[in-house]
Amino acid sequence: LHQAINDCTMTSSSEGEILQTSQIIRERWKIKAKVGGGGFGEIYEATDLQNRNERVAVKVESSKATKQVLKMEVAVLRRLQGKRHACKFYGCGRNDKFNYLVMSLQGKNLADLRRESPKQSFSLSTTIRLGIQILNAIREIHSIGFLHRDIKPSNFSMGRTPLTMRQVYMLDFGLARQFLNAKGEIRTPRSAAGFRGTVRYAAVSAHKNKDLS
Repeated sequence: LHQAINDCTMTSSSEGEILQTSQIIRERWKIKAKVGGGGFGEIYEATDLQNRNERVAVKVESSKATKQVLKMEVAVLRRLQGKRHACKFYGCGRNDKFNYLVMSLQGKNLADLRRESPKQSFSLSTTIRLGIQILNAIREIHSIGFLHRDIKPSNFSMGRTPLTMRQVYMLDFGLARQFLNAKGEIRTPRSAAGFRGTVRYAAVSAHKNKDLS
């Protein structure tokens, strides 16, 4: 995992800690607007100046944050490349102010789509179709030896383009944990793993501070 972020490109510190509109990262990605954020950082929409102004997502965290998660996000997303439900990885980098990850931009997440629906709920058929794709996405991350550990509606989004608008994408691997060792064997569970996830959606085992499996 250490190699994942070390492989990323170093950038100058003049970019600043908080990204600004029209700011350009690594002479390639031009920031358009902030589209999200939380306790672990911020998300921006940007355009790729080297790829026909394609719209991309840029995730940023402060290099001084006590809880840094982009290193894990980079490691997992790279291993997921080529999987049906994974965003495309474009690049990453760091400086003395912030770390960043650039990936494909998707549409709205399932939590927002549900809230915006007429009855604030999905139909049974939509729920089944989404559920099948979500299970397949979970199967994909398990196939590379990782657990997501924060499965919830807001961590899945629909594609943004006409070709992907019915495709579900898994997001946010900051809390992921590798459950297989280098030999492909399941790691020994910790006696007290601590809580990881979101209270409303976490597994019972997570609430009991047990390792998930």
